[in-house]
Amino acid sequence: MMWFWIGLSVAVYTVVTAFVVYLLLMAVFQLRLLLKYRKLRGPDPEPLGRYGDDELPVVTIQLPVYNEGHLAEQCLEAAAKLDYPRDRLQIQYLDDSDDGVTSTIAIDKIHLLRKAHPDLDIQHLVRGDRAGFKAGALRYGTERARGELLAIFDADFKIPADFLRKTVHYFKDGEIGAVQARWSYYNRFDSVFTALQANKLDMHQMTEQTARSRSGAPPIFHGTAGIWHAETLEAAGGWNCMSEVEDVEITIRSTLAGRKMVYLDHLRVASELPDTVNGFLRQQMRWKRGWTRVTLHYTRMILNGKAPLATRLDLLQRVHLSWGPVGALIMTLGVLPYFKAAAHIGLWIPATALYVACLLQSLLFRHLENKTLAEDPAEKADQRPPVKLPIWLRYAPFGYLMNLGTAWALTQATFEGFRPGQVWEVTPKSGTTAGSAGHGVGPSRGKLPWYVRGTLIVGLMGLGLFVACVVLGHYLAAFFYLMLVAGSAWIGLALVRELKPRLLPRRVRRLRWPDQRDEESTAHIEFKPKTA
Repeated sequence: MMWFWIGLSVAVYTVVTAFVVYLLLMAVFQLRLLLKYRKLRGPDPEPLGRYGDDELPVVTIQLPVYNEGHLAEQCLEAAAKLDYPRDRLQIQYLDDSDDGVTSTIAIDKIHLLRKAHPDLDIQHLVRGDRAGFKAGALRYGTERARGELLAIFDADFKIPADFLRKTVHYFKDGEIGAVQARWSYYNRFDSVFTALQANKLDMHQMTEQTARSRSGAPPIFHGTAGIWHAETLEAAGGWNCMSEVEDVEITIRSTLAGRKMVYLDHLRVASELPDTVNGFLRQQMRWKRGWTRVTLHYTRMILNGKAPLATRLDLLQRVHLSWGPVGALIMTLGVLPYFKAAAHIGLWIPATALYVACLLQSLLFRHLENKTLAEDPAEKADQRPPVKLPIWLRYAPFGYLMNLGTAWALTQATFEGFRPGQVWEVTPKSGTTAGSAGHGVGPSRGKLPWYVRGTLIVGLMGLGLFVACVVLGHYLAAFFYLMLVAGSAWIGLALVRELKPRLLPRRVRRLRWPDQRDEESTAHIEFKPKTA
């Protein structure tokens, strides 16, 4: 029996240590990118050359739309207002809608635009089926496009009129295959939750994407607010419908084909964030399923690719970052068994040191991230007052709570990616057709979905383990479980309120930012370097 417990302790210690070390290495890599961004930040790079007005390339604007309601009007109107020669501009409205509303709205709008702009080439393309989802629609449009360059925008993006004037010139460099603009969010101050989403995405785009692009590593295409060279898409094999993250796939294949992407940190294109916890979480779950498929399908391709070794290693590292939620869940749930197993085999000190190192490194990273974000010229220009929170919530680490609260759902989605067949859901936005196909928010009757029940179960497990830690005097472990309980309760109960409001009526007014809309400019942000 003694050997059994020793063997079990060694197994627990080995497994949890592996995941903790993985998370620590992942955090170190992210910290390195953040420090690199702080060193390289500044104005966006200038194109190597510029086209004359008489040699501007033909551009096709692609608008993939699926049951987007009145957002169809918004994206069509914005595309028609682009400042670009009409004889070199084509608009493709890629209509996969089946709600009986969006297509009618689009047809009426296209009719009005054709009357107002008779010299504007607008295609309304409808496929026979939705095979391949967004990637399939883009492939269908690309086969019928006349543009040398193809710019892609989701329906909720407010396309700036000068977008093409600020991006096409980068293709003067024959090695450039794509240009990606940074996202901004016009509803970021609608609630605490949308503000948290914006903060999370801003940090990713500002530090990771920009640092990668400016240091020669490949940034990841975001799927929208970007422009591709048609020849690059062809060299990369075109749009693939293998996963739910077609943007990641095309990034990997174009990078292995030797093409580069420019990321413009100071060209912002405003978009809309999901305004519900469920909408956000289902979006994240779709991406996680896609990342798993990409990991399984492309790891060998990256290893055997002809790109430089440093580029291939960077792609491998970026692809396998997607296991983060799995590691975080195991690390947090397993902290008490880990410490007990470590004490049983005489390794309690290194086990404690490893967890403390993770905690301190994470705190340092978050501090530097928020400091760097606050120094961004766009943030400094924003004069809106800070969120008014109750004093008992003012110092809550919402970012940590959101990550831990969503850990179960994202872990579930990660493993769902091993199953064949895509699960495609479009994230509901304010203008989309409520309740239409692809925009479901979960069942209103029957049982709660497993990602909700799992989140609540994880919270209850954390509560039980927290009590055990307090009784046994494992206060460091108790801290991790307290964070898990708080995050799971916040996310889990919010999901119940949204999906089954009769079970948990909303008695407390939702915390909101001051009632202002983010109408920030989508032009280049002026970056003024410090003067001596």
